[in-house]
Amino acid sequence: METSEKPNVVLIYPKTGLELETTISPPHGILAVAAPVQKAGYKVKILDQRLYKLTDSLLENLISPELVCFGISAMTGTQIKMALGIARALRRLTGGKIPIVWGGTHPSVMPEQTLENENVDIVVVGEGDESFLELVNSLRNKTPLREIKGILFEEDGQVVNTGVRPLLDVEKLLPVPWDLVEVEKYVHKDNDIYIKGARRVLDLGQTSRGCPFKCGFCSSASIRGRKWRPLSAERSLEIITEGVKRFNLDGFWLRDDEFYIDRERAYKICRGIIEAGLKTQFYTAGTRVDVFLKSTHEQLVALREAGAETLKFGAESGSQRILDLMNKGIKVEDTLRANKICMEYGFLPTYTLLIGYPTETFEDMNMTIDMAYRLKAENPQAHFETIASYTAFPGTPDFQIAMDNGLVPPQSLEEWADWTLDDYDFEGRKLPWLTREERIWVGNISYMSILADSMDKIVMSMGKGLGNKLLMAAARPFSGYFHLRLKNKLYKHVPELAIIRKLRKKMFQTESTVTGD
Repeated sequence: METSEKPNVVLIYPKTGLELETTISPPHGILAVAAPVQKAGYKVKILDQRLYKLTDSLLENLISPELVCFGISAMTGTQIKMALGIARALRRLTGGKIPIVWGGTHPSVMPEQTLENENVDIVVVGEGDESFLELVNSLRNKTPLREIKGILFEEDGQVVNTGVRPLLDVEKLLPVPWDLVEVEKYVHKDNDIYIKGARRVLDLGQTSRGCPFKCGFCSSASIRGRKWRPLSAERSLEIITEGVKRFNLDGFWLRDDEFYIDRERAYKICRGIIEAGLKTQFYTAGTRVDVFLKSTHEQLVALREAGAETLKFGAESGSQRILDLMNKGIKVEDTLRANKICMEYGFLPTYTLLIGYPTETFEDMNMTIDMAYRLKAENPQAHFETIASYTAFPGTPDFQIAMDNGLVPPQSLEEWADWTLDDYDFEGRKLPWLTREERIWVGNISYMSILADSMDKIVMSMGKGLGNKLLMAAARPFSGYFHLRLKNKLYKHVPELAIIRKLRKKMFQTESTVTGD
């Protein structure tokens, strides 16, 4: 990786602990932050630890009198662990003379606690597109930080919170500064996990920000307000068309929280894709079944003809009681109806499901398993990505419900580093409302769901060589075995999972962050 040019700003995206080649997307959060900084004339360097090994020499090569600050993005869990390792190395290499700015989901919802850590100088809260540029200018020109909305820092031993910055106008967002990353590293070639048959797939980012809904497990509202801010259909189509042509794509992802809220806007985008003759397929990460059900025949036809193939739905639970507790705003029947419509129009539905919610019983959880297999029975193309174990995250509406049911949240940034979705929660830190035995069952269900219904996708995404073909042949009966167990709710005693967990931990080892040479 070329590092000869001395930057003014270095932005770092740490490992997440889930580095499957076909799920690694461009770090759009820090790209959005970098765009106005670059436009203002600063030299920006982006380091993506998912792709490159960070070493002392690499980081030292970036340090110069021209360097204004480092920026680190972090989500709750493993990414904090990796970010802390990077920040410690930066402290050591710079003698603490270069400010380290933290942003991203976790610092935004826990800014005061994040700032308490000795490896954090400044926290940018929420969308940093405007705040970070103002911060860089202030640090460069040595002007008061208090004048910048949306940040926290310490001054004279006191925490200074400059207040909430209003949400920005998305129409003023700059184009993605693709020149700051090696785009080819993010192109999924012949092995995309969501789009079958595509040769070149790239995550193009978002055509909207935010979500107006009230799901209790989601932190979107605490970061971006309960407001959906779309780009116009015309601007959205420009992003798609430019990306497809520039990078020779026949597939792309859109990472909107909810792409279809304005169905007429989505229809215009789809018609534009068709009329432009792009001949691509695309995947959307966020789809609500109730919104999807309001689509007209004309809208659904355009959506499919434009290349929408895999649609990811947040089904969450087969228990109406739990859906209501989540404040999901849908009925179980809505998911079943959407599933049939997907089959009728040729969409490939992928469902996210969740178990272990506060007050949830195993009767509720079994309803979710039953719904998963009913979806597959009624639509052979249906796929449940995972039946995930619930993890309470700060900034979510139901975090208080979790605490009311015995959850004791981490008390420091370091403790949040171990708060991961895939943690096998024997100790009951995250699911204290369940017994130890019940927590083992929840963990078994979660692992079995991945092995049953996602193993083939994971293996297929690894490539098309002879070794992968043999692995795929072996994976099919393996998946069938776990399907049989899960469908019949034989999840209480699954000793073979112990070996699989150990292999998984070895595959996604995240102990080392920055290394010497």
